[in-house]
Amino acid sequence: MVELPVVLITEILSRLPVKSLLRFLCVCKPWYSIIKDPHFIKLHLKHSLENLTNQTLIIRDSYLYSLDFPALSFVTRIDHPLESDGRGTELLGSSNGLLCLSNGDDEGVNGTIFYNPATRTHHQLPVSDIEFPDTAFCCDRTVYGFGYDHVTDDYKLVRVIQFMGDDEFDSEVKVYGLKSGSWRRIRDFPRGFYLTYKRAWGFYVNGCLHWVVTRNPEYDGTKLIVALDIGSEEYKIVPQPRYSDGEFHMNVGVLKGCLYVLCNYVSVKTELWVMEEYGVRNSWTMLFSILQDGIIGCFEYVRPLGRYGSRVLVEKDGKHLIWFDSETQTIENVEVRGLPPLLDAEMLVESLVPLECRGKVKPKMKKNKSKRKQKKSRDKRDDDDMSGFLSKGFKLKL
Repeated sequence: MVELPVVLITEILSRLPVKSLLRFLCVCKPWYSIIKDPHFIKLHLKHSLENLTNQTLIIRDSYLYSLDFPALSFVTRIDHPLESDGRGTELLGSSNGLLCLSNGDDEGVNGTIFYNPATRTHHQLPVSDIEFPDTAFCCDRTVYGFGYDHVTDDYKLVRVIQFMGDDEFDSEVKVYGLKSGSWRRIRDFPRGFYLTYKRAWGFYVNGCLHWVVTRNPEYDGTKLIVALDIGSEEYKIVPQPRYSDGEFHMNVGVLKGCLYVLCNYVSVKTELWVMEEYGVRNSWTMLFSILQDGIIGCFEYVRPLGRYGSRVLVEKDGKHLIWFDSETQTIENVEVRGLPPLLDAEMLVESLVPLECRGKVKPKMKKNKSKRKQKKSRDKRDDDDMSGFLSKGFKLKL
């Protein structure tokens, strides 16, 4: 039997899907130690992000679903601790395979968690009270952002609240860190910057969370992109592309690890600009421009979800998925059996990033017997697959 070096074994394993790695935990103790090692977990994530492997679409309707990417062939409903009948789960952000989910904290139940759908582990967040300023009479905006702090190797949730007062807006910004397990207040949102959308998460790129703001609370005037560095906790303005003439609605997002700006010229066209080199204005590139009543027909809005070569997966009006080829200017409609009728999708890379569970959230919806039988059947099938794998005499000396 040829003995393979541990370094080579590690490299091979780090390129496999999470599902396979979870099964391989029981192959032998050395493999268990390799896969559970923090350095291996980061190496696996690095390969997945660089090579665009282990990608999946997370789709939110009343429940959560995953759709394999780029094949787009298999839909799976995601069981998670906050799932319940009669209450939808809000997706507040995603980073490195982790989701931040919330269903509110009424009835004395805290409903905000960090969740890894690949490993099915979660971490529950405590409630953070709102500190109302003396001059405020209501919360006008509440937005979130979730991302990874490279400085402290920590995952953080940011909550920004803007209050409406008699004369001006005020704000409260709090950060929750996974390592500390607590909330703390940081520097307020810059004065004179008003969040454009009342319920919009901050998009994470290059260590920063990004929101669209305006100088005028009535939404008139020039839109700006404000970024919060979650490591230094400093705010900055991101340079924008040189747009076409005319008025448009503007949104930001992330595509293939790059910040994008989506410009919707109502009843005319939609443009997608991508910042190829973060922070450099001249690196903005128009990826596509789609005319109304053109090759994809009429639409209220389109939104890019993922990119595979020259093809961009586009969500149209929250109802349809379309492959748009930016080079050939052609489209391909995507038909996936089992997709919910209303789509709210985000790209996620599967990872082994661990979460310390400091508490358990009990779902209000009890699983019925048929679901339990299905789960037992899946578990038995996985055990049979593993037994067959071992029975074939697969051995490796370390």
